[in-house]
Amino acid sequence: MNINILAIGKVLNSPYSSISDHYISNIQSISKRSGVANFTVNEVEKSREKDAELRKQREFDSVTKKLDIQNSINILLDEKGKLISSTKLKSMLYEYQLSSKKNLNFIIGGPDGTSGKMKEIADENISLSKMTLPHLLVRILLLEQIYRALTILINHPYHK
Repeated sequence: MNINILAIGKVLNSPYSSISDHYISNIQSISKRSGVANFTVNEVEKSREKDAELRKQREFDSVTKKLDIQNSINILLDEKGKLISSTKLKSMLYEYQLSSKKNLNFIIGGPDGTSGKMKEIADENISLSKMTLPHLLVRILLLEQIYRALTILINHPYHK
């Protein structure tokens, strides 16, 4: 299975950049042992529309162009989604690896959130916190949790 993160916005020269690179490197180093064929982070350009709803619609269009809906499981990160533990994420990853779908996509919206259409194509909506978090921080937290879940799958000591 391939794991992909599709995130609105780019991480440019900021502290988020080096932390993001750290976790991406860690995930890629253990991906094969944990049953992940490929791991990618796809940055989707933020819309420049002035209207927030139109912005979210344009971002939805950009994200869906990168999805193979028929061969994918899509997980939307949403502040109103269900809260899950690290071990639950590990179980989800394991379960999805056993499915016939090729891709597991984690979708992170922009600062305005996502359109209602994004929720319609999502197989699951999860939340990393009940608090509202900056979308770049969500990316870092998601990367860390994916790394943690994969280390649990291969009995690596990181989780302890």
